[in-house]
Amino acid sequence: MSSLLKIAEKIFVVLTLFLSTTALIPVLVEKEDVGITSDPYSPILFMGVYLITGILVWKRQQTFIFFAQKNIWIWLLVGVALASIFWTVAPDITPRRSFLLLGTTVFGVYLAMRYSLREQLELLGWAFSLIIILSFIFAIALPKYGVMTFQEDGIHGGAWRGIMSHKNILGRTMVLSSLVFFFLAISKLVSHPKHRWFAWGGYILSLLLILLSTSKSALIISICTTLTIPLYRTWRSKYTRLIPTAILAILVMGSGAILLLDNLPIVASAIGKDLTLTGRTDIWNLMLDLIQQRPLFGYGFNAFWRDWDSEVTAYLWRNLEWECPYGHNGFMDLLAELGISGLGLFIISYINTYIRSIRYLCLTKYSESIFPLIYLTFLLIYNITESTLVTTNSIFWILYVSMIFSVAFEYEQAKNFQLVGENLTIMDMENSQP
Repeated sequence: MSSLLKIAEKIFVVLTLFLSTTALIPVLVEKEDVGITSDPYSPILFMGVYLITGILVWKRQQTFIFFAQKNIWIWLLVGVALASIFWTVAPDITPRRSFLLLGTTVFGVYLAMRYSLREQLELLGWAFSLIIILSFIFAIALPKYGVMTFQEDGIHGGAWRGIMSHKNILGRTMVLSSLVFFFLAISKLVSHPKHRWFAWGGYILSLLLILLSTSKSALIISICTTLTIPLYRTWRSKYTRLIPTAILAILVMGSGAILLLDNLPIVASAIGKDLTLTGRTDIWNLMLDLIQQRPLFGYGFNAFWRDWDSEVTAYLWRNLEWECPYGHNGFMDLLAELGISGLGLFIISYINTYIRSIRYLCLTKYSESIFPLIYLTFLLIYNITESTLVTTNSIFWILYVSMIFSVAFEYEQAKNFQLVGENLTIMDMENSQP
């Protein structure tokens, strides 16, 4: 019975991770004559998810408290989101969304306390396998759903979106999927050859879906994150190797940046963008005008981008002359919603986790110990032009929270193991002396 409960728990986690990518349901409820269709089912499903999570956490409340104490910054950030109920410009939205954020955060901590980084990668692999298989089925057998047609007036017609609501969302999800399968494939803990081939197959299919989605941003970010993997691996080396490698990386990136800046118009034209990042700088300039009016605490969690009934959103849409759904920059959206206080707390939590991830990497030899650094890099790069930082029911927030607490715990474990090893070595040396 115990083994069946463990299997059921893993199935619950895989399905939750699957849903948190916004897969399938938004595609099925979409209607051509309505435009962007609201999804009434996912919020209900996630309420069920958080109820089950609460029960699972309650059964292991001491372990949860032990884990939850390892990072105060993330709880302060969630606290600011909850407190924004008192100053939000959207009192009908912020209370519900902020409590959903708390539920999403608790699930992230639960994931960290129940499964090691290695086990989390395996569960993610199963979730992404479902997305990959269904995306190919929908795009080939059900192109009405799996291929971009009428969306955005048909300008992306023919691009694959699989079981996602947009081709760019498929591309973004597959970048993360490719990273997960890559680390599963190179892991030294994979003993059976067929498991390794399964992981490599997932990696190749993820890259293929990036290409079929025609998402240029996803392709560029996939290349960038993949290139950082060997750089992070050198951080395990001695300082005599690390310093020359760091200097070489700086020279290469500096030279590349100079070439990019010198040929910016040509590069922008080649990838189908303009020098305003497809109008994003216009959005950010207007957002800054409003942020200056409420700089400390912002307009409330999820209260900035709404509809024409909101004065804030209506002001932006009138000046932009189109109904922009979000700020296309995670840091700008966070600053607008929770002000300097919210953005500051996120930056502190990010830097704290990044430094701890480096220390954890240097103490271990497993390939998957690089994954937290790669995920943090992925999250940072993507949020320059997209908005996936502090979001409810989102796999990106779930994994960010999970990385924070997983790294904190596993770093302490690795450090204690190293100390025990050093003490045993000293005792052996002392016992061997005459």
